[in-house]
Amino acid sequence: MKRIRHIVIILLFLLMLPGLRPAVAAEAPLVRVGLWQEQASLLLSSSQPFVVSSADTPAFKQQYPAGTKIFIVWKDKQAVVDGKPFVGRNLRVTPLDEKSADAAIEVNRKSYRGTIDINVLTSGLTAVNKISLEQYLYGVMPKEMPDTWPAEALKAQAVAARTFALYSLHKHEAEGFDLCASTHCQVYGGETVESVNATAAVDATRGETLLYKGKPIYASFHTTSGGMTENSEDVWGSYLPYLRAVSDDDLETPYAKWEMQFTPKELTQKLNAAGLSIGNLAAIELSPLKEKLAANQDRSATGRVKMMRFIGDKGSVMLTGAKVRSALGLKSTLFDIRMIVPEEKKISVPIGQYYKKDIAVNLPPYEERGLYTDSENIRRISGREGELIAIDGRGWGHGLGMSQWGAQVMAKQLDYQAILHHYYTDIEIKKIY
Repeated sequence: MKRIRHIVIILLFLLMLPGLRPAVAAEAPLVRVGLWQEQASLLLSSSQPFVVSSADTPAFKQQYPAGTKIFIVWKDKQAVVDGKPFVGRNLRVTPLDEKSADAAIEVNRKSYRGTIDINVLTSGLTAVNKISLEQYLYGVMPKEMPDTWPAEALKAQAVAARTFALYSLHKHEAEGFDLCASTHCQVYGGETVESVNATAAVDATRGETLLYKGKPIYASFHTTSGGMTENSEDVWGSYLPYLRAVSDDDLETPYAKWEMQFTPKELTQKLNAAGLSIGNLAAIELSPLKEKLAANQDRSATGRVKMMRFIGDKGSVMLTGAKVRSALGLKSTLFDIRMIVPEEKKISVPIGQYYKKDIAVNLPPYEERGLYTDSENIRRISGREGELIAIDGRGWGHGLGMSQWGAQVMAKQLDYQAILHHYYTDIEIKKIY
């Protein structure tokens, strides 16, 4: 018996040594995701029994059977829970069995893991999903990248999305949460949108984060670059050493090339809607997009528009490429402009001294060149009926960081870490929990 006791004591001593302690996996951090803000009412339910209780006063607690649907209504600047007044400022909605693998709460008919906090504000109800970062990514991935894509592309997206979330924590601190559920942060659909392949990519890269000098980077990504990603300073005006322009093999993918057409009147209306009244559009000033690219006054080294001028009969305005993209609804700032003018459909031919004959013609539209005295940067409006302004573009998105379609192409030959090192310069990929 003594011998057994001695063995147990020795084993306990050995387990106390740092090198022999059993490894304990670090927990993923919790994030607060703002789902709905300043709402007049919220519809709650769950497939399991759930509890609505006060997060700031112990007096309020209600339990509901599985499948029960209740409304929380904002009335007279306070909450009314299933007809019962609540005088506090914070409610918490949790599954009765929080450890259940199927535990989730429905808010406005969408299902979310974790818990739901409802902040009762003077302007309405704000629903916040409090959830682990990894489970948050389960609901982000299918909204940001098709889950049918190659596994290595999905893993690259998972690491980028995790890093972006960590970098952006507390972005909405003043509103009572960390991240929103829209494109302003990352699109988040909760448990409702989860898929097997996307979840597997998150699990396979658990905790892996992109770091620059030991800190998470701003891991921006976009749909497709159109052949070349961009330098951060040419989009935001600020230099980030890990967001450098790199070549991108995505020109044969969908959305790599696009075209939009406007009449001069439509373009004028869009400028007016953006608060830019210059009268009737007379000309546009923008240097041509050329094969051999070089930075100049109005384009970056990758060809994206930095600045361009719209000239009207009542004034002119110089806009950034980002402002033009927003005002006109363009897919990117990598574009060129052509003026398309229809030819006459008939010509009149004199016959003798007093007569003429109209002869039908069917000539194709031609590209207006403007006046001989114009520089190649000036594109004039001719005023001819049927004239169009054609915008020929490449890429979709701001062009910073990882091109998702580029990653899809690269994933056929490279692993996710090589993809990430291609798009983000001088970074390390580290498992931080």
